[in-house]
Amino acid sequence: MKKWLLIPLIPVVLIVAALLVFVQPDDAEAQIIKPPTCTAPGATPNQPGTGSYGGISLSPVQMDSVQKILSVAKGMSITRRGAVVALQAAMQESTLNPQATNGNAVGLFQQIAPGPFNAYVGYDRTDPEPASKGFFTVLTKRAPNYETDPRTNAELAEEVERSGLPGHYTKWQPFAEAAVAALFDGSGPPLDCSDKSVKGRIQVQVRGNEVTLPAEAGVSGVIQTATPQVATAVAAGLSWLGTTYAWGGGDANGPTKGVRDGGVADQHGDYNKIGFDCSGLTLYSYAQAGVKITRPSNSQLTNAKMTVPFSQARPGDLLFWGTHHVAMYLGQINGQHMMLEAPQSGDVVKVSKVRTGGDFRNVGARPIPGG
Repeated sequence: MKKWLLIPLIPVVLIVAALLVFVQPDDAEAQIIKPPTCTAPGATPNQPGTGSYGGISLSPVQMDSVQKILSVAKGMSITRRGAVVALQAAMQESTLNPQATNGNAVGLFQQIAPGPFNAYVGYDRTDPEPASKGFFTVLTKRAPNYETDPRTNAELAEEVERSGLPGHYTKWQPFAEAAVAALFDGSGPPLDCSDKSVKGRIQVQVRGNEVTLPAEAGVSGVIQTATPQVATAVAAGLSWLGTTYAWGGGDANGPTKGVRDGGVADQHGDYNKIGFDCSGLTLYSYAQAGVKITRPSNSQLTNAKMTVPFSQARPGDLLFWGTHHVAMYLGQINGQHMMLEAPQSGDVVKVSKVRTGGDFRNVGARPIPGG
């Protein structure tokens, strides 16, 4: 079975246009695979006479982070300049990845608890909304007149972050200005989110709340989900059909190297493979829809916001076997209950019939209660 290796390219490289992409290692069949994106239009010139920046393409996780930062800014009556400063800081500190962790530094703004004024305690620092509130709390305390402050935006970001490298925030100002213009007050052109497909190893077409099964699924049909958000999660998972199973593999950004389990997974060499395990696949899928769920598999049931009997399950719900396996329900296709799963070591991400015998829990967890 062919092994597809995908490694996140971080940090984002700003040349003429900065693109966050995933690239495969150099081999005969290597190719660049881009996640679904929204693109910020060009903003101010880089330097006089050098022209304008191109757009910066954002993954769904990054786009969700931007929207949440700006939503919190509005709720706290933060001005447009303050929102720009926050986006500059978050792009530099984490490339807008809320799951970023570097030792004790966590989240969008790499906050270290308790933080100045105890602003970084009492919440999950990987949650973009309270993390943004923490950032703005420190900004307004350390620079209460930030709107008219003569310092540069980069210096204001440094006033909050205290990284020792204020110049690193400067390069993200054109992007932040463009995103805020498009989303904060509508003064600029809207972000371009015209591409509705979901790209992983393969491409999956999404139209509103409908997901068309790709040929790699082995069955044909259109999945009807309750909302476009659920459709995004379903399509994101399907886009990795055929990807190698790797115990412990997968995170919010895609496939990762597996880990040792001291048993079957080690016998299959999962610790040297790039791929997903069952909960890594479902975690990734919902992350693309802006929803954070936990791992391992059993915690996705015990921490579920809503559960339903299997008889009431909808496409996108999570199904469970004992405390060891989770899969995503796809609904009835050609009269059969079907699911998407990363089954076990030695296998690949695939569409399967729902197995209702054995230790099947006969329950569905709904990560998006309204979906």
